Order: sequence, then C-alpha cells, then structure tokens
Amino acid sequence: MVTTRYIAAEDWPDISRRFRDLSFEQSLTYGQAAANRIGGQLKFLVVEEGAQIIAATSVRLKTIPGLGRGIAWIPSGPLVLPVSGVDPDNARLQSILTVLRTQLCDAEGHVLRLRFPGIALHDKNKMDPLAATCGYRPTDKVPSYQSFAMDLHKDHDTMLKDLMGKWRTDLRYAWKSDLSLDSGYSPDLQTRFLRLFEDIQKEKGFQPDITPEFHFALSGDDLRYDILIATKDDEDLAGIVIGSSGKVATYLFGATADAGRRLRAGFFLTWEGINLSRTRGLDWYDLGGVDFDANPAVARFKDRMNGTPIDAAGPYEARPSQPWSALVLGLEAAYGRLKGRG
Repeated sequence: MVTTRYIAAEDWPDISRRFRDLSFEQSLTYGQAAANRIGGQLKFLVVEEGAQIIAATSVRLKTIPGLGRGIAWIPSGPLVLPVSGVDPDNARLQSILTVLRTQLCDAEGHVLRLRFPGIALHDKNKMDPLAATCGYRPTDKVPSYQSFAMDLHKDHDTMLKDLMGKWRTDLRYAWKSDLSLDSGYSPDLQTRFLRLFEDIQKEKGFQPDITPEFHFALSGDDLRYDILIATKDDEDLAGIVIGSSGKVATYLFGATADAGRRLRAGFFLTWEGINLSRTRGLDWYDLGGVDFDANPAVARFKDRMNGTPIDAAGPYEARPSQPWSALVLGLEAAYGRLKGRG
C-alpha cells in the first residue's frame, strides 16, 4: 500500500537529506522564500510504502481566494533516490506519481505540475510515457531544465583530462594569469559581486527573474551559499555564486568584466567552484542550466567541460476531473495576459 502523508516544515530538512537527488529548489530555506514570493504556501509530503518513506517533496501551492484550489508546483521533485537503499524501478515510480496525483489533484482539486530533479538523471524518453500512464501530460507552463553536471567523485587529474582541449587551454591560461581568489559569504563579498553583476546587466540588458539579492536575503541550515571572486592587482575581475543543498552544488550566477574575460577568469572560477564542492564531500556540481538557442556562448562554455548531460524529466501536468480545473487555468491565463501588458 503506497500512501501520502503531510509532515511539518521543521521535519523537512531531515527527511529531504535522506535523498541524494536533493538540490537547492527543494530546500526548506529556498522553498519557503519562493512560495512567499508568489503569495503562496509551502507544504511537505512524504510517500510511504508501509512504514518506509520512498519519496518526498515540497509543494508550492498558490490557491484562488475563496475557492481553496489552485496550482501545486513541484520544482526539482519529487525526491526518489535514497542515500541508502535501492533506486526505484518503473513500478515504484508509477506508484509515486499516481499517489501524488491522487492526493493533490483528485482529493484536493489542484492542477499539479512537476519537474523531476535534473541531477536524478532519469531517462526522459522513458519517463514521458511512464508519466502518461499515471495521468500526466507534458506542459510548457513552467520551464524545462537542461544542464551539465560534473561528477565530483572524479579526481582533479581525471576531470582535467576529460575537458575538451580548448577549455583546458583556457583554464591553463587563467592559471598563468596570476589571478587571486577571494571566497566566502560575507556582506563585503555580496556587495562586490553585485557590483560586477550590475555592470554586466547594464552591458547585456537582461534582468533575471530571480535575482542575486533574493538569494542573499536567505538564511538556513539546509542551504549554503558561496561567493567566489577572481582578482588581480586589487581589481575584481569576475565572480560566481554557488548554492549547495544535500550533496549537490549548483552554479547560480556569474559575472565577468572585460578585463576578466581577457584573462579567462570565468574558467578559473568555475574550476575553483568545482574544487571547493569536491573538498566538501559533495557528489555533483550542476553547471546551472543551458540554453543553446537563447545563450549559445554560455551553453558552449559548459558543454566543453564534458560533464554529464542533464535533461530533467518533465515538466508534467495533471488536472483534477472537477469543473474548477478549467476555472483555475482560465484565471492563470488571464493573469498572464494582464502581467504581459504591465
């Protein structure tokens, strides 16, 4: 018998750490802030087979006032790969997906959307038909996720050898450029990174949906941030921000000044971030997403590291059979149109 059970927020960090596919989006610290940002709430579900927890997920829930139903969003979840124990087979994955749909759609009346953790490395070609048998369909209402991840179980020399030749050459050039590294998470490093990031924003004319300031305002034991800044002659040339939860580090933001590009400071910092994550005993360093169409230069930079390709299973959507499903989706579409005009 596979069942679901809600748990308290204070129990979530301990439960989520039992799964090796945990990353920052499923942390209590980040999830609570992300839910508050949209005026929603964060809830926590475990899936049990008998007395054994076989899956767990945080759910960001945004409901329609007065109706009590809305959209349940599970980013980078559910968590299904145990730190100790056997990975789920297709039958267990079907049970997990079915019981989540039964609880959130059929019992509670929400439209459910989920995208599995990229770091779980599920085969999307196999997961798509499996999800379909459980009542899910593909959706473009939330973003997909593609990336590359560096296996931190590899030693320094093996990982260096695995790099494409051009990437390795640029890294060695950076090593010869007499760069220095400042790292930590002090208010001073935050200010220095933001200065670099704001300069790049002005230069390239972009505005991220989730800003570095949003992350810098967070504080919690289950989410760690690191800022790495490359300098030369007391000048900040480049910076990156890394977020770590469970056994996974994720590159979140980066900014490189013109002088830093000439000295390949981005290569230097990426390598230092990987080394830092390895020394902490983490399993993976997620390079933070790629889009070959929208940002081909950054995508090539990450692709040439020869990491493990990530194509996260999903996003999928399941809808309740009750008539308010159409109402929820209609109101969402109307809000999107109004937001676009604004």
